[in-house]
Amino acid sequence: MVREGQRGGSGRKQIDTFKPIPDMKARQSAFSKRRDTLFRAAGVLATITGAQVAVVVLPASARGGEYAFGSPSVDAVLQRLPSSSSTGGNGALPIAEEEEDAAAKVSALRQELEDVKGLVTAEGARIKAVEAGVKRAKVAAGTNKWWEADVSKLGAAELPDFEAALRQIRDAAQRMIPGQNNDA
Repeated sequence: MVREGQRGGSGRKQIDTFKPIPDMKARQSAFSKRRDTLFRAAGVLATITGAQVAVVVLPASARGGEYAFGSPSVDAVLQRLPSSSSTGGNGALPIAEEEEDAAAKVSALRQELEDVKGLVTAEGARIKAVEAGVKRAKVAAGTNKWWEADVSKLGAAELPDFEAALRQIRDAAQRMIPGQNNDA
């Protein structure tokens, strides 16, 4: 109900009928105002339904300009369009070979990721075991310096890492002394 002295409505011009806008400037303006909403709606549709969506707009204005939106991409969706011979008469859409290749690559990458995660977990466990062995050796030697640890208390897993650390210290010390032979 509209009170006297007040305007009715929300202030926006409502479109009662859908008919072409005759003025080209007004048509371009209407398109520009609604284009983002169209693409946003297509994106929402693709997201919530998992559908592959493509929207291609070729405006009739003098300015031209093509606008496209696709999920996952316009090309991927358009490649799935059935041609007269590709559906085999059953109406099913063919799956593009590129999509199968992409799915295979993703599957291979996921497997590689799982393999690397396993290696990282195993290496982490090995490092913890080495640290525990070095800690035991330090306690047995009564020192806080790892290089003074009792080597006889280290196990077979810790000795190669301990030796590599000692070699790094030796090499660093030799680089600090000019004229030293690094072959030792």
